[in-house]
Amino acid sequence: MNNPYKVLGVSEGASQEEIRAAYLKLVKKYHPDKYTDTDLKELANEKLVEINEAYEALTKKNGSTQASGSGAGAYSNYGYSGQGSTYSGPNAADFARARAFINQNNLQAAKQVLDTISVRNAEWYYLYGIIYLRQGWYDKANDYISRAYHQEPGNAEYANAYKTLRTTGNPYTRQASGYDSSCSGCDVCSGLLCADCCCECMGGDLIRCC
Repeated sequence: MNNPYKVLGVSEGASQEEIRAAYLKLVKKYHPDKYTDTDLKELANEKLVEINEAYEALTKKNGSTQASGSGAGAYSNYGYSGQGSTYSGPNAADFARARAFINQNNLQAAKQVLDTISVRNAEWYYLYGIIYLRQGWYDKANDYISRAYHQEPGNAEYANAYKTLRTTGNPYTRQASGYDSSCSGCDVCSGLLCADCCCECMGGDLIRCC
């Protein structure tokens, strides 16, 4: 991993507030939804992953380990409780492996496991939704988590994620006339805090300093 301070563009003596501000600025700049070109979108997504890893590394280093119920990556949880799942249906072992990879923030490995599962049940849609959420793909995350919830509305984990998404929404909203580039820092923070709540349900922590 590259020097996290350089990735975020801050000095090694930067405060947690300065690190957080730099992080939010870069998240807004490189969010994939801002790009229509496929190659640029992919590059932006890779950059976003690097930014998330750098931010998490610095928050850990600075001892910001307390969380109010969040997850383990920059875009995470929305009620995701990776450790606490009681799923015991078809392909339970595979779903458990996928959750383990998500907890490690190894999203590509988690996707590979899910892609081998032919059953498209609520657990499958939910875990894929969490993956999209951590990658910053809010529209896809909302679609998949919504499917999971409507398949099993009685599942507390799915319901928590679904309701949190509906309450907070996508910080990178699009107006009828096109992309709204006037997204404010508060909008971004709201979205991240929402994602943090979801991550906590899965045993992770998106924003460790709050």
